[in-house]
Amino acid sequence: MPNDSSAENPAEEQSIPSRSVSADVDAAAGSAPRPSWSWHRFTRNALLVAAILFLIGLFVVEGVVPHLVPKNFGVVDEGRVYRSGELTTTALKSVVEERGIKTIIDFGAHDRDPAGEKREQDTADLLGVQRYVLNLEGDATGDPNRYAEALRIMNDPEAQPVLVHCAAGAQRTGCAVALYRSLVDGWDDERALVEAEDYRHDPEDNPKMRAMYRTWKDEIARSIETGEPIEIDQPSTPPSTTPTDGGDG
Repeated sequence: MPNDSSAENPAEEQSIPSRSVSADVDAAAGSAPRPSWSWHRFTRNALLVAAILFLIGLFVVEGVVPHLVPKNFGVVDEGRVYRSGELTTTALKSVVEERGIKTIIDFGAHDRDPAGEKREQDTADLLGVQRYVLNLEGDATGDPNRYAEALRIMNDPEAQPVLVHCAAGAQRTGCAVALYRSLVDGWDDERALVEAEDYRHDPEDNPKMRAMYRTWKDEIARSIETGEPIEIDQPSTPPSTTPTDGGDG
């Protein structure tokens, strides 16, 4: 009689495990590859890249550019007068050597920074450049005698080429250059003042610069012509007429 094991051992047949439908679904789900793109992953990576680019840009702008590009630099009269904002040691050395600067007029870029004051004076001394510090307020106001002294130096062939600067190169430097444009180059007032706006002066943000110019321009012209100081209501320190010694800054 034929041996029918399947018939004789029904229990063995039943003991063979069978995969449930749910197990098959789970296995299929587990073996399927995860999606390679998602909004969450994209957003995270985009933010990471943006942060890295921001840090690189900040480093370049704050750490590299000021050394390579002189801050707010401009030519007033080629070979005679130049203007700028506060310069790093590297940028100052570059401008002095490229333009043959013989004299620097600083309207107070380092008036609250003794270390910066000493650093610029030491650089000027090392380069053999005379440096005058004629402190004025950041909004371009102050003793008008200092503008008169600055213009005497700027218009002196023995002192040229001259670099005039303050911290930003916009207000004090802007007023001095506007006075130079009017009293030396013969520009009308509006043209001279509008040029200052090309170098970051905003008349709405700082109306005192124009007021300073208009109030004292005629007296400054008279002082330059006669050599007599301008009389002002409140006493002030006479303008510097010799280079600073670079001691304590």
